Amino acid sequence: MAKYFFPSSFLLFLGNWIGQITLNWYVFSLYHNAIYLGLINFFRLVPILLISVWAGNLADRCEKGIILKITVFASCFLTSILCILTFQVPKLPIIVFLIYALGRGIMSAIETPVRQAVLPDLTEKLTTTQTVSYHSFIINICRSIGPAIAGFIMATYTAEISFGVQAVCYLISLILCLPLNFNSYIRTEANSEVSMKYVVNYFKENIEGGRIFVTSLLIMATGFTYTTLLPVLTDTTFPNQVTIFGSAMTCCAIGGIIATMILPNILDKISMVKMYYISSVLFGLSLLCIVSSQTWLLFASLFFIGLFSQWARTTNRIYFQHRVDPNHRGKILSIIMMDRGMIPLGAMVMSFLAEFVGIIETFIIMGTVTLMIALIFGVITRQRKNGGSIV
Repeated sequence: MAKYFFPSSFLLFLGNWIGQITLNWYVFSLYHNAIYLGLINFFRLVPILLISVWAGNLADRCEKGIILKITVFASCFLTSILCILTFQVPKLPIIVFLIYALGRGIMSAIETPVRQAVLPDLTEKLTTTQTVSYHSFIINICRSIGPAIAGFIMATYTAEISFGVQAVCYLISLILCLPLNFNSYIRTEANSEVSMKYVVNYFKENIEGGRIFVTSLLIMATGFTYTTLLPVLTDTTFPNQVTIFGSAMTCCAIGGIIATMILPNILDKISMVKMYYISSVLFGLSLLCIVSSQTWLLFASLFFIGLFSQWARTTNRIYFQHRVDPNHRGKILSIIMMDRGMIPLGAMVMSFLAEFVGIIETFIIMGTVTLMIALIFGVITRQRKNGGSIV
């Protein structure tokens, strides 16, 4: 199954990044309003908060291959409709983009826990750490080439063409999904009931994991909103240079790729908990360095943002993959991955800040708050562990 799953994931993630970059830049170029960017990403990611628990339970109960096929088909259909509309209407109402973002967000909220839940079962040749890192590697490859492809297409042709390329990626991904079948992993009806009690007990028994989860929620709302506001920062510093924006995102993705390549070796020498907090602190510091009018410093800062943010995020996923019952994997991982739903909430706040205090000042606030959160929770975890209250 891995020979179909990973190529399908690659095309899906590639389409996601091409679409995300194109949508953010297209909306900002039409309206020149940072608040609209916040709204777009709010509608795209808020379904994660609203339906993640249900989606995780669905991943535990239903045939995962069918869920993947349905969600990819829906994404392809929605993107094709948007592409057609952008060709037909020069300036679509913002409500159209919000509806599209919401639809894609719902599909992503359903599909993501399913993909995470099947990772440990794809192959017996790789460990869970290696499989999760390999999956993250694919995501970051797409983060690397996706923005570059989107930037090239928009600079050479039009954003409408870029939406078309996104739809084609989804179509090929759907074709590759067709052979996928995970029947052997379907749970029995007796064990498939939604149980928030199980989730609550899980975090009661894993206090250390609970602190990591809370830290991740907060950092997602502060630091990880940089992707939403980066078009504003690059347009302010380098006006009307879409290629700078695409190249900046590529530098960020290259850092993420390197992170996933070397992370398994690092985790052999440093504990996952320590690695998570160290990388989160360095992520905050990198955000503080992004506010520069020098192109090389902007690219260097984004490289380290990609590197350290991916270390933090991947270590977080590996930590919980190693500490979850396979029968409840979808449910627990859907809760863990709700941290992504904090990005739109943070994006809304940061978008308003950008409008009222300035984009550079907003990035300074983002970096400072992210740094403080990581330091505070890291110190608390270390003190509790040294005190013997954590196993």
